Amino acid sequence: MGSVEGARTHDPKSGADLLATLMPLAPVALAFLAGEAGYDGIKDELRGWAQRDPVDALLAVVLGGGVAFYLAEREDNPACQSPWDGILYLSTALSAGHDDRFPTTPTGHALATFARTFGPALARGALAPTAADRAAADRAAAQQQVAVLERLDRIIELLDQR
Repeated sequence: MGSVEGARTHDPKSGADLLATLMPLAPVALAFLAGEAGYDGIKDELRGWAQRDPVDALLAVVLGGGVAFYLAEREDNPACQSPWDGILYLSTALSAGHDDRFPTTPTGHALATFARTFGPALARGALAPTAADRAAADRAAAQQQVAVLERLDRIIELLDQR
């Protein structure tokens, strides 16, 4: 096994390391095995969760993902010695990715990949209205449209009376 700045590297030829490398992909694989409806359901749930309250979704990913990153990296990564180190890394991975910490474990790499893939969209939507606010605005717009249609119908009735 090689060493990079004191961090252990994983030999891809080892069965245990190969299994450790593939374990972070297990939820995705199970979703695909569940069939298209199961996978679509998972995607819909994730979208709904992120849209219900975008700030909560972003905080959950940064804090929860940061702690998960710390737990994955703490034994192998000398740059990740506290949950705060994981939170700082994950928060930067959501956008530009400028930090002096890098993942060294398969799970850390999987978390970083998730954060870099979905993080920019989560961060962009953080200040968007919540799903409840959007639904209320949609209801108000629909009520205005009904009022306009009722008024137009009344105008037509008055014109027909002439």
